[in-house]
Amino acid sequence: MSESTKTWRKAVSWLILLSACLLPAAAEETNAPLTLDQAIEIALSRSPEALEAGWRQEEAAAQADLNRSGRWPTLKARAAYDAYTEAQRLSQASSTGDAGVFGSDVLAGELALSIPLYTGGRITSGIKAADLFRQAAEGQLTRTREAVVFNVTSLFYGMLAQREVIRAVESAARAMEEQSRMISDQVAAQKAARVDLLRAEVRLAALRESVTKERNTLTVQQRAFAAVLGWEDSAPPVVAGDLPAPQTVAAPDPTNATAVALARRADYVAARQTVEAHEHATSSVRAGYFPTVSLQAAYGERWMPNPSDPDSGGDTDHGVGRVGLVAEWPLFEGGATRARVREQAAKLGVARERVRKLELQVRYEIETALADFTSALDRVETSAKAVEQARETFRIIKEKYDLGKGTMTDVLDAQAALVQTETSTARALADLVLAKARYQLAMGEMKR
Repeated sequence: MSESTKTWRKAVSWLILLSACLLPAAAEETNAPLTLDQAIEIALSRSPEALEAGWRQEEAAAQADLNRSGRWPTLKARAAYDAYTEAQRLSQASSTGDAGVFGSDVLAGELALSIPLYTGGRITSGIKAADLFRQAAEGQLTRTREAVVFNVTSLFYGMLAQREVIRAVESAARAMEEQSRMISDQVAAQKAARVDLLRAEVRLAALRESVTKERNTLTVQQRAFAAVLGWEDSAPPVVAGDLPAPQTVAAPDPTNATAVALARRADYVAARQTVEAHEHATSSVRAGYFPTVSLQAAYGERWMPNPSDPDSGGDTDHGVGRVGLVAEWPLFEGGATRARVREQAAKLGVARERVRKLELQVRYEIETALADFTSALDRVETSAKAVEQARETFRIIKEKYDLGKGTMTDVLDAQAALVQTETSTARALADLVLAKARYQLAMGEMKR
């Protein structure tokens, strides 16, 4: 293969990769209709909630690394300058008659090494606690992403349902416009009462008002959708697709649902990890009652730039090293350690109650989602039959009126019933999908 061909293929590969990376941005710039998968992809990469949870997880990971560093030696470089009111000897005498150099200015520099040997379990417990907090943060990130996916799904199907509602009301408005024209012609030919025309025009005005109201509802939904997506374009996002057929929405399996959810839900696992982390954090704080032992070593140089007696025969610079064990006992801290232990004990109690609260909440969410799914499924089945009946009823009553055998009141009532059943069907189908999504969220099965 020639070099030019290799270069060309490499350039094409980079272009493909760049296009894939910019796909969500391109969709936003062109305001192309979004599928559910595209909307979820955009939300997970731009949603403030998901990004905030990601940074919290990064914060916890950094804290774990910080605690883990406590078990390693520390090496520090120190420099100092001291000015004394009276002349000082640069270094202590190491033998009898050792000449010394004196002065009031002393420069010093050294390398100091410290190795912790015993801390009463403070470092070990702190590391375990930080690792568990990190794992809990990862679980919270997972749960936040699931919640973002659910919010996107909820608004997505809500907008699809609202679009069907608008379509039904607009269709009714067009039908009433046609009916009004027919009645106007009949009134002109003295074949219909003028009161029927007035009733039709009142009904038409009400339908037009409903169209405006439902369109405004869709606009509000689009703005909420944009906020969830992290959408920064001035033009609101538009959704693509249709409501699914009822038979494609599989019924949830409630067998051992609570036990399965507690084992699977990332937020519950994170809550349990938080409890364990606070237990280790409490042990780490209690270590403040015990002594600490460390190995310390240092080597450095001292200089006296302006000795008081330069001709004394002593060196104006001196190097010295030391190695030793240092033990520290906390004798009095004003109750600081006791207060820290109480604080951690309180945090542990809060964490345990959060676990218990979450257990109750999981059971409630599952039972509520199952009840909502059953209710929505019944509504879908009932409204689907009602739509066909309402359409046929409206057709028959309209024909009877056109033949002079019916009243305008009957026509208006039939049309109102048709609009009601069509909008109820769309909303019931959206509620069915959302109830299934809510169940998946409660079970920890939401796509993320």
